[in-house]
Amino acid sequence: MAEVKPFRGIIYNQKRVKIEDVVSPPYDIISEEERKILTQRSPYNIVHLTLGKNRNWFQKAAIYFKTWLEKGILKTDKQEAIYPYYMEYSLNGEKKLQRGFIVRTKIEPMDKGIILNHEKTFSKVVCQRLKLLRATQAHFSQVYGLYNDSEDQICPFLSSVTNATSPFIDVKIDNIRHLVWRITNKQQIKTIQELMKNKKIIIADGHHRYRTALAYKEEMKKRFDHISPDASFNYVSMYLSNLRDKSLSILPIHRVIPQKSLKSFYLESFIQALKKFFDIEVHKEEGDFWSRFNELNKTQTAIGLYCQDMLNVFYILILKDINWAKNLPLVLKKMDVMVLNRLIFKKILCFSEAQMNQEGFINYVTNAQETIRWIRRGRGRMAFLLNPIKPQQLKEVVASSHLIPRKSSYFYPKILTGLVINSLKL
Repeated sequence: MAEVKPFRGIIYNQKRVKIEDVVSPPYDIISEEERKILTQRSPYNIVHLTLGKNRNWFQKAAIYFKTWLEKGILKTDKQEAIYPYYMEYSLNGEKKLQRGFIVRTKIEPMDKGIILNHEKTFSKVVCQRLKLLRATQAHFSQVYGLYNDSEDQICPFLSSVTNATSPFIDVKIDNIRHLVWRITNKQQIKTIQELMKNKKIIIADGHHRYRTALAYKEEMKKRFDHISPDASFNYVSMYLSNLRDKSLSILPIHRVIPQKSLKSFYLESFIQALKKFFDIEVHKEEGDFWSRFNELNKTQTAIGLYCQDMLNVFYILILKDINWAKNLPLVLKKMDVMVLNRLIFKKILCFSEAQMNQEGFINYVTNAQETIRWIRRGRGRMAFLLNPIKPQQLKEVVASSHLIPRKSSYFYPKILTGLVINSLKL
C-alpha cells in the first residue's frame, strides 16, 4: 500500500522574507491578474518559479531557484522531517481545522490501485509541467491526497506532537491561518509510516502534478540502468489528509458558457430539448431559487441554469430518469456534473470532447454569486450551477474506476505553494 517517507525540505528563510509575501495559491487557479500581483509583491514570490509567461520561462525558473538557494533566500533543512500542516478557517459561519502532513510518497502506476485518481487530465498541461520539473528538479507544491482513516488514528497522533511544540510557520492569508511544524523524531516518523502503510490515497487536487511526477519517473528509468528504490524521483511531494475529517470541505465548480462557444443558440429551443430529460422549474426570485435548489439536491439530481436571455429567471433542471446512461455506475448517473457533461453538453448542445478541452470554451467559477455576475455583466451567455461532491461520492467514484470531468471538485482551502519545497537532488 502507500509508502511515505520524510525528506529534507527547502524552506523560505524567514529572516530574509515574509512568508505571506512569497507563497501563492496553486498555479492552476492563478489568473493572469493575480500572477502579476504576486510577482510584484516580492521578487522572491514562488510564482516566479511556478508560473512564467515567456516561451522558456522554466529555464529562468531553474536559475532563480539556484540563485535563491545560493543567496540564502531559501534554505535546506538539516534533518529529514515529516511536516504537519494545518489550516484554520471558517466556512458558512462554521470554524474548521483541516489537519494533514507533507511527506514524500512513493509514485505508483494508476492501475496498481494504491494511488487513485478521479478526474481527467490535459496532456498539454502535463507536458508544460514536465519541462519545469526537468529544469528545476523540484516539486514546489504538493499533490493533495486523501486517505481513509476509519479508526481516526493519524490526526490525533499528529495533534499529540504539534500540541507540544510551536509551528515554524504561522501565517494568516485571506482569513485562513496556515501552520506548519517539523517532525524529526525517528520513532514518531516510524509511527506515521506504520499507520499509513495499509492505506490507499485518493488524489483530491493535483492530478496534473502527479501525472507529471509519474512521467518524470519513467524518463529516469529509461535513462539509468540501475536505480535505487530510494531514488528521489521515485517519490512525489504530497499533502495527506483524512477523507473522514469533518473539516474536509469540497465546493462545487460552476460552468459559464461564453457566446463564442454557442452556435445558433435559441433559449426556447434549448429549453424544449431539455424537457425530454428534465422536469423544469422556473423561479423569478433568486432567494426562492436557492432555497428550492438546495432542498432538491438532498434527494434528487438537479442543476441550476441562468441565462443572459432571461436575466429575471432562474431555472432548475430536475433529472427525470436516473437510468439516463448505459454502462455507468449509479453514483455517476446521479452526479450532476456527469449529467451536465454527457447529457447537456454532449447530447443536447453537441459539444465535442475536443471543444471542451479548449481553453476558454467553458469557464469555471467556484463562487455561485460571481457566476451569476458573469452572466449579468455579459461575460457569458449562460451558466450552469452545481452542487458539491460529497466525500462518500468521491470514494464511490474512485471505487468504480471511472473518471469524472475535469474541474468537478474544488477542495477548500487550497494548500499554499512554497511552504515546503521538495528537491529531487536531495
